[in-house]
Amino acid sequence: MPQTPQLNDIVFAERPERVLKLDIRMPTNGAERPPVVMYIPMGGMRGCPKENGQYWLTEHGFAMASIEARVSSEAIAPAAVYDCKAAIRWLRAHADEYGYRADAIGAWGHSAGGLLAALMATSGDAPELKEPGRTNPAVSDKVQAACDFCGSPHDLAYFGLPAVKSRFPGVTENIRLYLGGLAEDRAELAHFVSPRTYVSSKCPPMLIIHGDEDSSVPLEESIDFHEALRAVGVDSTLRVLPGIGHGWDASLTRDDVVGFFTRTLMS
Repeated sequence: MPQTPQLNDIVFAERPERVLKLDIRMPTNGAERPPVVMYIPMGGMRGCPKENGQYWLTEHGFAMASIEARVSSEAIAPAAVYDCKAAIRWLRAHADEYGYRADAIGAWGHSAGGLLAALMATSGDAPELKEPGRTNPAVSDKVQAACDFCGSPHDLAYFGLPAVKSRFPGVTENIRLYLGGLAEDRAELAHFVSPRTYVSSKCPPMLIIHGDEDSSVPLEESIDFHEALRAVGVDSTLRVLPGIGHGWDASLTRDDVVGFFTRTLMS
């Protein structure tokens, strides 16, 4: 198999806590001016090692980037949101330099990374989420497509409900750390950083995949998010995986992901 050109440890933002970096992989087939998909390797809002990026889309003509973002032990929300948006702006601003398309940027993530990818899709250029003193301020942070693997909660307030908290204590704790308090006590912030808040007809196409035996995050919340997108005319696709939990072999959904990003970013 051809080797994927590797560009590592590129600084895209400087934060008080640390410098944030990303890695880029170009298509193995040498395609010129490919679309780029940004992978957000966030887990539980507790870890985001860019070395965990998924790069196999490079075998299908895409460039890929894997990013770092601040985690809850470093800074509470909306720090991670600002970091993801900064990475999108950086990728767009440097498209000519690195040889991919500025007008075809996708976001992708699993679990907490999926939540952030969904938020990138729904909140592109939202004035409420314009970071004060942001880098590349004149550059759009919109993405043209997003893939969300079991990224609920899309509405963080859902985890303020007692019945939900008791069913999903792990995610409830992750959200508490992310928000700096329980969702019901930090309702304004929870609303501010929820993908569901920004759903509108302007959202780009989305692919949502979730296992029906996921005991970590609730399937019903992904269904609700999908239905909200569809209700305003967004091109949203939901695939529910029977008998699957919070993770699965990549081969199970590879065709879905390739087909989705090909359809939405390659034109």
